[in-house]
Formats: sequence, structure tokens, C-alpha cells
Amino acid sequence: MEEITAQQFAERVRPIVNEILEGFNQKGVTPKEAGMVILALTHRLMTVLAENPEEQRSFILQVVNLINNYLAGGLSED
Repeated sequence: MEEITAQQFAERVRPIVNEILEGFNQKGVTPKEAGMVILALTHRLMTVLAENPEEQRSFILQVVNLINNYLAGGLSED
């Protein structure tokens, strides 16, 4: 499988993210509720990835890096 750049990935998933956020807005989902949905999806993904420990570790590292970057003030909204 061909590796894609971070920019290509962002362009590919941005419409999906926007659609999900629009759905949250239409349904009146609060930010706290949206966070719980994201945690539930993360839990489900971790369960699926349990069959592939290397991918699971990679995903965990990405989540930890995202949180660290946020806390360090290094994230910007795309």
C-alpha cells in the first residue's frame, strides 16, 4: 500500500470530519456528548486493533502525541 502524506490524509478525511460535525450540530449534540462519542469510537477501535498489537500501539502513540501537542499549544484547527 502506498504511503500518503499528512496533507493528503487531511484532505481525504476533512470531508468526513466535517460531515460528522455537521451531524452533531444538526442533532444538538453538546461538546461533552461529542467527546463521549469520540471516546466510545476510540474504545471500539482499540478493541478491533487488539488483533494487531503493532497497529494498536501506533494508534495509541498517535493519540498520546495529539494530546501532548494540544497541551503544549502546538495544535491548530484545520
